[in-house]
Amino acid sequence: MDYGGLIDAVVAEFDRSNVDLRAMAHGWARAASVVAIVPAFGLRAVPAPVRAMMALTMAACIAPAVRVVTLPGQIDEPWAYGLLVSAVRGLPVAVSAAMPLWAATMAGAAVDAVRNAGDTVSMPTVEGKPTVFGVPMALLASTIFLSTGGPARVVEALGRSAAFEMGIIARVASDLAAGIQISVAVAAPVLAASVVVEVSAALITRSASPAQIHSLLAPLRSYAILVVAAFSMDRMVRIISYWVGNSIG
Repeated sequence: MDYGGLIDAVVAEFDRSNVDLRAMAHGWARAASVVAIVPAFGLRAVPAPVRAMMALTMAACIAPAVRVVTLPGQIDEPWAYGLLVSAVRGLPVAVSAAMPLWAATMAGAAVDAVRNAGDTVSMPTVEGKPTVFGVPMALLASTIFLSTGGPARVVEALGRSAAFEMGIIARVASDLAAGIQISVAVAAPVLAASVVVEVSAALITRSASPAQIHSLLAPLRSYAILVVAAFSMDRMVRIISYWVGNSIG
């Protein structure tokens, strides 16, 4: 089969349809980082070709906004360099969209840490080794992202080229710092309750000496933390929803 002729025919058909392949390529480069690191788009649970098609779909939406125009007398930039620049411009959007979702996972891990439950589970939609409570928190954040128009906001942000000309590194660093703040804010009631529970357990153990009640207090301490997390879930959801809705700028 003459693949060269087939490619030429495909390119010619795109030209007749007024589809700018160069703009599509630049749009795909911007969107590739989003579908690669944002948990809501599936991560390892979705095959790589499917994620590539997701990025291509986003590229089709933003292609008119990223169309490359070469002025008369201007030297045309190499394709590889242009694609690299487009990928870098899409990185802040990817980090902004991913951070609230990762922060929710870290908040769930904090809850498991204070109740001394360090077991990890394998979940393809969550990178790394999430904890038992971290997985539902990650799925909750991804559901909020998808149900509140997160993909549409991502596409809109990818189409705004001027926003990513300067300060990319500073923007990424700011988003990473914000992710830590989100995790602490979400898990704050549970962290505060863990201090009270630990102090109470220590006082009970001391007053009951020499009786050995550690084996009884250990599961009760874990249950108390889970009860506090359950009563704080509404607050956690509101914080996550707020950050998901305002993270992509």
